[in-house]
Amino acid sequence: MSGIAGLWHRDGRPVDVALLDRMGATLAHRGRDANGTAVVESHGMVCRLARITPESAHETQPARDATGAMVVFDGRLDNREDLLRVLRGENGVSRDAPDSALVLAAYRRYGEAVPEQLLGDFAFALFAPAQQRLLLATDAIGLRPLYYHVAPGTFLFASEIKAILADRTVPAAPDDDVVADLLLNGLTAADAEGLTCFRGIRSVLPAHVVLVTPEGVTSRRYWDFDPGRQIRLPRFEDYVDAFREHFTRSVQRRLRSAAPVGVSVSGGVDSSAIFCVAHVLQHSQPDLAEVIGATYTFPDGSKADEQQLLTPIENQYGVRIRRADHLPGGVTRRAREAVWHVEAPALDPQWNRTSAFLSYVRETGVRVLLTGHWGDQVLFDSAYLVELCRRGRWSAAWSQAGALGAWLSVADASHFRRELLRRLAREIVPDALVPFLRRVRRTRPFAERSIAGYSKSVVRRAWLAAGRRPAPAARFGPLARSLYSEARSRYHVHCMEWNGKAAAMHGLEMAFPFLDRDLLTFQLATPGDMQVRNGVPKVLLREAMKGIVPDAIAWRASKADFTEVVNAGVADDYEQIIGSLTGRSRAAQKGYIAVGHRLEHGLRPLPSSETTLASRALVDLFALEMWLQEWFPSDRPLPRGTA
Repeated sequence: MSGIAGLWHRDGRPVDVALLDRMGATLAHRGRDANGTAVVESHGMVCRLARITPESAHETQPARDATGAMVVFDGRLDNREDLLRVLRGENGVSRDAPDSALVLAAYRRYGEAVPEQLLGDFAFALFAPAQQRLLLATDAIGLRPLYYHVAPGTFLFASEIKAILADRTVPAAPDDDVVADLLLNGLTAADAEGLTCFRGIRSVLPAHVVLVTPEGVTSRRYWDFDPGRQIRLPRFEDYVDAFREHFTRSVQRRLRSAAPVGVSVSGGVDSSAIFCVAHVLQHSQPDLAEVIGATYTFPDGSKADEQQLLTPIENQYGVRIRRADHLPGGVTRRAREAVWHVEAPALDPQWNRTSAFLSYVRETGVRVLLTGHWGDQVLFDSAYLVELCRRGRWSAAWSQAGALGAWLSVADASHFRRELLRRLAREIVPDALVPFLRRVRRTRPFAERSIAGYSKSVVRRAWLAAGRRPAPAARFGPLARSLYSEARSRYHVHCMEWNGKAAAMHGLEMAFPFLDRDLLTFQLATPGDMQVRNGVPKVLLREAMKGIVPDAIAWRASKADFTEVVNAGVADDYEQIIGSLTGRSRAAQKGYIAVGHRLEHGLRPLPSSETTLASRALVDLFALEMWLQEWFPSDRPLPRGTA
């Protein structure tokens, strides 16, 4: 995962190279293999390069061509072979050319339509001095972040917000509407502008290209999922074969590394499938990277302990999955550093353990870490029950809704039946009434909403944001609509950014096989009763992994429960967290929490509690305070790494 940044003085002023150096310095953690800077009159680019793929061994960035065009690129192209077939003869591109060179060659052929030709996880900025054009683009899913700020006469961009704020003329201020929506709604408000928690700094939306000219800045979507695409195969077994092909290719793409690739393995079917497929690929294709499995353990007998489920994998493949033992719980260690990297008031409720695990993985020599994140969201959604009802299969829908809880470790047996009724009601509600009903649903007395200590102004901002949710993707069927909304939700995109930045903090690049564009396209076009057959969720993955993942894992009807370990860790840090949230805290001074509110009321986590609601509320408040202290002190210093 490389760090890229740059600026363009559209008023013609020369570039301050010292500013470029400061911008690059804030991104040093993203790329420790090479540092490059290029300046063309009023435009400058900088790259902190991480040489991950074999083709990047001798790469330098910014990359330039004979026309004077230059590019900075962060990511991995998955359609190299297709691009090389088109570009090699015409543009003199060699087979071992790095991905950045392919982007430049593709620009010479396709011009500003170049993003449409690229497949993979990427973000890039390309400047063409002859045409006076600057292009910024991110991949179809938004797996690599890219931010920008428009100031009078100047345009700045970077992989991380901190690099933009290295320019001290850029005001540093929180966007209170976004922060409130994040803290109380989980970023439900519609956003077509790429708003961030920092006022005036925007992100390039997934599958979008931003075009900058001397006259202005425009943004357009260059790709989206096709709502009219439907896959209809003769037999269920054909869907299984097709899924296996897509999933295997997704994992293979992410094994293109010059260094060992790690897989975070739990006893769940998602991460286990990634590890087992990666191991099979590694042995059948020697040019792929070495695969290292790693996990962190919990005390024997804990509901989160799944060590015994790793043994069948080790026995089947003759490997040892590395264990990180005795990792600390809680959230307070390196918390300020974490929110500086994540650039949002957000902390993993198990941050101490996650951070220690990422450090452990990096020490094994791994540069890329594959995880099973978003497998739950991509491979299952109860919206398929609505499709059954639409086809008159009411009895099957009701029966399967009652059985799903056992497969998904939901204690409330009626949960999915209530969810089905809610979804059916939504089908008959006019779209014009939806924002109103959402607000009504979220309207509660301020005293109740403020139990976590948030001020009335924050609660009101969140309440208003709740009515600005994006319109449903009406052209899709119920299941595809739900999957599409998940893939395109603001929270989903921000979570990917936070995961990636936390990994970069530890010198790692994180990759998500379940967020492969082709795999997602397949899922959206596949009928719901093929994805959840006879009430068995994730059935395509389970069937596709026969003989690859041990049956004890592939067909398990339960999930690990982290409730107790989350609550215990936050309880251990309770005094430190509460101590940071006094009337003199930054959150109180800036009006985010009510001065004098007794945060202890309802927020002391108990390890025996059946939910993590109190723990998560407390962690959110602590993350907010750490973020405000780190990013908005009374006197703004230079961002870290720029001194």
